[in-house]
Amino acid sequence: MDVGRQSMYDTFGDKRALFLKALKTYVTESVDTIRTALEEPGPALTAMRNTLARFAERKDLSSTEGCMGINAVCEFGQRDTEVNQIVREAARRQHEAVMAVLNRATSQSELDGNVDLDSLADFFESTLAGIRMAAKAGKSRQALQNIAAVAGQVYGKADR
Repeated sequence: MDVGRQSMYDTFGDKRALFLKALKTYVTESVDTIRTALEEPGPALTAMRNTLARFAERKDLSSTEGCMGINAVCEFGQRDTEVNQIVREAARRQHEAVMAVLNRATSQSELDGNVDLDSLADFFESTLAGIRMAAKAGKSRQALQNIAAVAGQVYGKADR
């Protein structure tokens, strides 16, 4: 980047402030990508399946670095208030997007009104986290795609 240490500190203050800014940017961009995929027109459950499939293709899924958001959660857990706040806000925005598409599925009669939407949303979000962890553990791209495909089947059968 050809940016000197002092210039970075002048801009961000210190290493921690730089880390927090980078974390916020990373999780915001990640959630925005997921939200955009979920908001595609057409059948809502197709959007859910397609989002999982596309997620498994992401270039930032890597065994060497892993996901900055997951790494932060694993490293800091609930102990760091600022990290926790950034991660929780991203999780809230993602959950909101998932619930919107599930409500859309209900209104499109893809889901029965008795389906537990919160549990379907939790499963979707946990699948994304699981794919991230599997990538960090060294699973192959094919394995990540298979995980997404198997999880996606839930959204083809959620109304049954």
